[in-house]
Amino acid sequence: MAKFFWNITILFFSGITMADINSGIEAYNNSNYLVAYTEFENASQSGDPFGHHLLASLYYQGQGVEKNISKAVELFERAASEGYAPSHANLGLMYHSGDGVELNSEKALFHYSEAAKTGDFQSSFNLGQIFRKGWHDVALSYEKAASYYRFGAEYGHVSSVNEYALMFAQGQGVSNDFVESYAWMQYAAERGDPSAVKNLAQLVEILENQGKLKKAMSRAAAVNAKIAENSAK
Repeated sequence: MAKFFWNITILFFSGITMADINSGIEAYNNSNYLVAYTEFENASQSGDPFGHHLLASLYYQGQGVEKNISKAVELFERAASEGYAPSHANLGLMYHSGDGVELNSEKALFHYSEAAKTGDFQSSFNLGQIFRKGWHDVALSYEKAASYYRFGAEYGHVSSVNEYALMFAQGQGVSNDFVESYAWMQYAAERGDPSAVKNLAQLVEILENQGKLKKAMSRAAAVNAKIAENSAK
């Protein structure tokens, strides 16, 4: 799992807390985990959600302190309860994969959803995967899957783009539309996604046989422009 967030926006932290966090991150980057633990613990004890999150990551990984998944979950939960999205994302992953905790679909969906609301496209993608394939006691829903994939796809999240394109090719949760599939697939293929490269070649053959390749290329240009516009916001 190990999806931990360091480069994030920090709001409303005291100067002392920021000093602890900055010192801790510097120590962590220099592999001085004992110092990092002390600094992150100070930030956490001051009630700072980022401090909770960073301290949780050390407990999860056993760096500077004995590994303790229960303590990591407790701290991630504390940060998440204060609206800290990266902690929601990590908890979603843990409850989704059963990483140190029991599989729990309700908690996985909740935490992924909270993270996705803040623009975490990987969490949105993970939700798409859950609903597309069905998981644990979650019923399969192509419509929900397509919606979650689209959320990331419209901002150029390559994995989301590829899956969204596939859904058009297969008519799952969206119309069966090879032109639209090509338009999205090309974006992912141009960014080196191996699956998208293979899929795009198959779509080109289909569209050539249908006499729609030129139309698909025009639509792809529009999709690329829209993604660029969204990403610039």
